[in-house]
Amino acid sequence: MENVVWGEVPAQRTRKQEQFTYPVVTMSAIDKPGAGRKFSFNKAAQTALGIQGEDRVSFGFETNGKRIFIKKAEGEAGFQLTKTCTLSDKKTYEFIAKRWDLNSEVENHLELTMNEAYGELTLLTAVEVAESVSFEPQAVETVEDEVVVPEVHVEEEIEEQVDASPNDEFSTEADGEDVW
Repeated sequence: MENVVWGEVPAQRTRKQEQFTYPVVTMSAIDKPGAGRKFSFNKAAQTALGIQGEDRVSFGFETNGKRIFIKKAEGEAGFQLTKTCTLSDKKTYEFIAKRWDLNSEVENHLELTMNEAYGELTLLTAVEVAESVSFEPQAVETVEDEVVVPEVHVEEEIEEQVDASPNDEFSTEADGEDVW
């Protein structure tokens, strides 16, 4: 009866575990018509940008290329984040998805590389995302019984084998060949 909780109802929600240990902005998958276009900032991205819930961020787009930037915004500029550091903006989401030709039916993860005052977003490949999946270490059972290791004396075994072998190095067979 080790796995029984007495006297209280077990928690039904599981804690969200960070998928990445480095700064990443995730564009949520659009799984049904009318679903929100959400950007989520992981803890490392929040730290890198110096943002907290309800701060503001601003996107920057290169005019002659596909580079996308993001920074913490001051005053009323940019987009206000929720308390959990997410934002929803259909126009920005669809612009980024179109610019980078993203499949919006799956989550897209954008790595954040910081410069002095802003960060650059780059798309993570499926391989990079798969490699970053973190696993919880499994509990390892330890055996408390004493393990007995037999003592081995190699020198004694070799001496016994040498004593038991014939003194002649070679023996001769009937056809005249030398054999070990």
